[in-house]
Amino acid sequence: MRYLNKIIFINSAQIKYAEVNLDGNVHFIGTQGVGKSTLLRSVLFFYNADSLGLGIPKQKDSYVDYYFKHSNSYIIYEVVREDGKFCVVSYKSQHKVCFRFFNGEYKQQYFVNANGNVPDSWDEIAAKLDANKVFYSKRKIDEYKEYRDIIYGNNADKKHECRRYSILESKDYQQVPKTIQNVFLNSKMEAEFIKQTI
Repeated sequence: MRYLNKIIFINSAQIKYAEVNLDGNVHFIGTQGVGKSTLLRSVLFFYNADSLGLGIPKQKDSYVDYYFKHSNSYIIYEVVREDGKFCVVSYKSQHKVCFRFFNGEYKQQYFVNANGNVPDSWDEIAAKLDANKVFYSKRKIDEYKEYRDIIYGNNADKKHECRRYSILESKDYQQVPKTIQNVFLNSKMEAEFIKQTI
């Protein structure tokens, strides 16, 4: 079984540091302004990689501006697969969200040093991964479609270093992120559409 196991915020969305386990049934409760929608939008972004389809009102900051305000803002997604764990690192580069992948579970030491400082660049994180002999994607993924192709396994006929980072394997996955988006945003959907997607 493959699933999103954990989400980590580092200098993101007005959160200095937080780890949120998503490894079972999760119930969010709290008063207005405590971060429920912030967390849900970041989870939705993992699945749909569409910064415009997150239900953010036009009068508020964009996804990129709110979640990646600083050069050292990161959201890391830890995913479980049958053969182990991998992580997706999202960060801002040239005013857009980019992605890197690495093998294994999330470890705070890769992103936060002993003094509590967070690296300003991917190169510093890559050096820590190299020092710990952790395999990671060398190329930055800066197109949302390519990210979705990787996550949903639409690269079976390609020799791609990121083939191991999928939550399912399908060339025809396009309705899956749209359905997830509609569920998260409480959009009206026909039951037959959901059945077909499943």
